[in-house]
Amino acid sequence: MLIIFSCTYVNSSANIVITNGLTHSYKVKNGTVQKGIITIENTAHVSQNVKLNQQDYSYNASGTSLYEDFGKNERSNLKWITLSTNLIKIDAKSKVNVSYEIKIPENAFSGSCWSVVMVEPVDEILPSDNKTGFQIKTVVRYSIQIVTTNIEPAKTLLTFDSIELKKNETKNFLQLAISNSGESFQIVDTSIEIFDSKTGKNLGKFKSDKQSLLPNNSKMFSIDVSQIPSGNYSATVLANGDEDYVFGINIELEIPNE
Repeated sequence: MLIIFSCTYVNSSANIVITNGLTHSYKVKNGTVQKGIITIENTAHVSQNVKLNQQDYSYNASGTSLYEDFGKNERSNLKWITLSTNLIKIDAKSKVNVSYEIKIPENAFSGSCWSVVMVEPVDEILPSDNKTGFQIKTVVRYSIQIVTTNIEPAKTLLTFDSIELKKNETKNFLQLAISNSGESFQIVDTSIEIFDSKTGKNLGKFKSDKQSLLPNNSKMFSIDVSQIPSGNYSATVLANGDEDYVFGINIELEIPNE
């Protein structure tokens, strides 16, 4: 006997959108209360159930992201945050604001603390019209970072973990793994200024895109240096953080003739 099952693929979670940003960052004082909202839009023609839950969050330059229960991150603010609800039904073609309140302790850390609110559509797996078939629904979760940075002075330090020249089919890229070894949330961009090793001629300054970087975490920054021909060069690599903090290193750069 041959039994054939039919399967229908449905991506209902594409109908849910966070409309007021995926990073909520606040400057705070100890012993105060900060309030905010998460705006969720349902773009579908039917109502949608959405659940929210809190987790700790970390990542590294290899591309790994970790979403964990409270207790893994010593700078977590998860227990400071209270959501107005953890389950909500959003009518078709409408928006809902989920409010939250952050109670900053009297003895909070200097620098930044953070956690994330996960927003996820929830649906039952419904049978299709074919009695031998079924629907598979994919689930895409949104992660909203809530970052609180104490207004008191804090250490700022960006460190270069690795610097490598990489090549794809047509371009050369400098790959920089950078750690936030300080205490405060930073918006970071990197650059390289390249000089001919023999003549000292300045061949140009090249930049990466900006990325946010939490304390005790790292990310990979990529700088396109395809305009530079093969040869040996000296270079200054810079990592720029908030409030005009700049960290640099001098390197020797060899671009092979391939």
